[in-house]
Amino acid sequence: SWAGAGGAVATAAASVASAATRRAARTRRMATGRAVRQATPGAAVATAPPAPAQETTGPNMLRPSGMLRTGFEIEPADADRADGFLVYDARLALTGIVGHVFDFRLGVEYDRDDAGIDLLDASISFPLGGDAVHVDLGGFQSPVGREGTADKALLPFVERSQSTLALVPGRQLGLQVRGTTSDTRLRLAGGLFNGNGLRLENDDKAFLVAGRASYNTVGELEFPEEFVVEVGLSAALSDDSALAVLPVVEQTVPGPEARRLVSLTEFQGDRFIWGADARLAYEGWTLAAEYLRTEYEPEAGGDLHAHGLTVDVRHALWGLFDVGGRYDTFTPAVGLGDAPPEASRFLVLSLGVTPGLFARAGLQYALGLDGTTRGVGEALDGTNTAPPLTDDQFLLFLQLAF
Repeated sequence: SWAGAGGAVATAAASVASAATRRAARTRRMATGRAVRQATPGAAVATAPPAPAQETTGPNMLRPSGMLRTGFEIEPADADRADGFLVYDARLALTGIVGHVFDFRLGVEYDRDDAGIDLLDASISFPLGGDAVHVDLGGFQSPVGREGTADKALLPFVERSQSTLALVPGRQLGLQVRGTTSDTRLRLAGGLFNGNGLRLENDDKAFLVAGRASYNTVGELEFPEEFVVEVGLSAALSDDSALAVLPVVEQTVPGPEARRLVSLTEFQGDRFIWGADARLAYEGWTLAAEYLRTEYEPEAGGDLHAHGLTVDVRHALWGLFDVGGRYDTFTPAVGLGDAPPEASRFLVLSLGVTPGLFARAGLQYALGLDGTTRGVGEALDGTNTAPPLTDDQFLLFLQLAF
């Protein structure tokens, strides 16, 4: 009947309007949340590809974003590295919403080693049942680790911890389901990935299964006067074939003046990654800790493992300055020669200035403990990193992000 048809049209129109209202509300929440987190370095971030954060007046929207992190490194005379200016990261991205059907993100970064442009993100996200659940498809951050899933522009120090660089899979190509509940306090994410980074095919014909759960007592938005408790768990399982994922100890040059460092070498076998993290925040103070561990079962037999612990203490002053300290320890899977692996331990001190929502500047000093000379110098997913932590090292940095 005409009445029935009219009712169906009205119902469909109401459904579309409701979806548009939910999408607009989510966009406003994301914009506000990004502003709060940029103003408070080290705040919690979602384990998902960054969502568009700028409201427009229609069902479609596009938002460009970018990050430039540059600075000056001052190394000790025997560090086998030259002092000088360096571009840590240069990234550009485009995020958007297409109708009420899906979101997307495309991102690239300048590859410092190859002097070329590398694909960083290429993902499509489909909302299910409103905006509480999303299905992500493409290349993006795998859901492992608290610092490993954080936006790099919001890192409290110049670079991620040693254990995050060496053990967390980082950006991968695959499919993920993520969602929030309990008024965004509980976040869940899990997915299936190729396990070999952002390569456009699965070279080793094996897969990486990864997942993360985190709970924040406040939810998506945090304010300095609130007492925040956050805890998280992560796990991943991978069957690897000749992937450079095994952290080993190496020497820069032979002899007594050699500096030991941690690098990644090829591994074949099963790999199980797990981690736990916690964070407390109140009145400008932040205390955070994360433990990561990987168990290796080589095809040739035997058992290996690598693990690391990071503890951060930070304090924000007048919404402009922040001072902090980090204890960063990492034990690789294989030592030098026949020797057992030695832990790489650092105390890192930093002073930062945040003059606005788009700029950060600061100074970081690293001190090697127990004879440590150099730490992890490369990320598992091959993305750019700052210079590796080195005993008696100063790093000056300037960051612009929009």
